[in-house]
Amino acid sequence: MTIMFTHKTQDGWEVLTRSLIDSGWTITASFPIESESGASLHQKDMAAAASFVFLSCRKRSESNSFPAFWSGLGGQGVQHKIQSAVEQGLKEFAELKLNPVDEMVACYGRALHVLSEQWPVMDGDEEVGPIRAMNEASRVVAENQIKRITSGRLTVADLDPETAMALTAYGIWGLNSFPYDEALNLSRSLNIVLTAKSGGYRIEGNMIGINQEAGGSRGRSRASSAGDNDYHAPLLRSGSKLRLALPEERNTKRLESPLTDWDVLHGLIQSYRESDITGARPYLEKHATGHEERILDLLDVWAKEMVDPDLRREAETLRFGLKMN
Repeated sequence: MTIMFTHKTQDGWEVLTRSLIDSGWTITASFPIESESGASLHQKDMAAAASFVFLSCRKRSESNSFPAFWSGLGGQGVQHKIQSAVEQGLKEFAELKLNPVDEMVACYGRALHVLSEQWPVMDGDEEVGPIRAMNEASRVVAENQIKRITSGRLTVADLDPETAMALTAYGIWGLNSFPYDEALNLSRSLNIVLTAKSGGYRIEGNMIGINQEAGGSRGRSRASSAGDNDYHAPLLRSGSKLRLALPEERNTKRLESPLTDWDVLHGLIQSYRESDITGARPYLEKHATGHEERILDLLDVWAKEMVDPDLRREAETLRFGLKMN
């Protein structure tokens, strides 16, 4: 059976995949076919794409007697097999020059192919569902984007936990809102804990802070219980959704005494807005001594993945100015 699937949300894929698996089917292949005009990765909540995805399925000849395990020694776990399948898919898709959302969705098919072949899959006492597999695919794709944009100079493994999680989320969702549960699964793949904080905090272990988003529009927030006007944490929560805080929403004291490279990136952007290159250069020298290139690589990713044209030009101009000085 071959299915043409045009839905781009993870919920849609979850319903389809579970229906196929419960009906005794295994996804044996997936491939994108160019159709309509393209759209950006972060536009329309990632619902638009230029390609259809075709899924080829076969009836399972027999059911697995024992469940497979998500993690395993020596690369035997399903998580590792998904990673390998997605990496191979990215190599094959490179010649097709897919836009980012098509690339992401096509890799969902590769991840679900592995999951359906190994079904059922357990992580301890918890069953691993299709969304967990898709988030693993998203993580691999986002990491590949980061390495590609920086020509291999920057990888998630080079970063502190808050920066690694923030940058990976930015590579997948941009500045859009995204479901908390999806972020939770992604954080598990990165071994980073999502930690709710009411205001300022110290970073302890592999964590990323989350502040509760206050009412009002972006950029005019009233966030912390300490009376500050802005957010200490890079992630903001509103109901069941998360989003990345904008540079102008971050707490000034936090950016003046940054705890992470993500703080330095936001502080650098804010310094540029306040005092042009004459303010940005001293900020970079003060807070990124010995790792200036890593911050500039983060700025490159910020610019190249940015959908808003004004913010993209701002980041590109800042990067050019820092190169010239």
